[in-house]
Amino acid sequence: MEPPSWPARLNRLRQLFWLFFLLTIAYMIWARNYLHPLTSGEIVQLEIAKTVDKASAIIDDWKNSGKYEPGVKSTSLAYLFIVLYTLAIALGCRFVSACTGNEILTRGGRGFGWLIFAATICDVIENIVISRTLSGPVSQVNVSLAYNLARVKFSIVIVCILFILASALFWLIGRLSRDEK
Repeated sequence: MEPPSWPARLNRLRQLFWLFFLLTIAYMIWARNYLHPLTSGEIVQLEIAKTVDKASAIIDDWKNSGKYEPGVKSTSLAYLFIVLYTLAIALGCRFVSACTGNEILTRGGRGFGWLIFAATICDVIENIVISRTLSGPVSQVNVSLAYNLARVKFSIVIVCILFILASALFWLIGRLSRDEK
C-alpha cells in the first residue's frame, strides 16, 4: 500500500490541527467557567511563585477566598489541557509551515512540532510538583522546580507559537504576491 499523497497528508494535518485547536479553545472556555472564581492567571502565579513565602501566600489567599478547591481540581484537569494544547501546537507547527511550500520552514515545522513535547514533559512534572505543593507542606525544592519548569515550558510554547505566526505570515505574503502577478 502506498503512502498518502502530499495533498492528502496536508489535508489530514489541516483537519487534525483545527480539531485540536478548537478542542483546546473549548477546553479553555469550559475550564474558565468550571474553575470559577479561580482564574488561569492565578494558577500561573502559583507556577511562577519562585519562593516559599510567595507560594504560601497564594495558597493561603486561595483558602480564604474559596479558590483552593478549584486550584486542586485544576491540577487534575491540567493533564487533559496539556494533551490538547501540545497536539494543537505540534500540528500547527507542522501544518502552517507545510502550507508555505518552503522546505526550510517545513523542516523547521517538523522540528518545532517535536520540540513542543519537551514543554509537555516540563508541564507534566510541573503539574505533579504543584499538586504536591497544594496537598502538603510548601517546600523550596518544589516551588523552585515548578518555577524553573514553568519558565522552560512557557519559553518553548512561546517560541513554537511565534514560529507558527511567522510561517503564517510567510504563507500570507507569498499568497498575496502570487495574487498580484
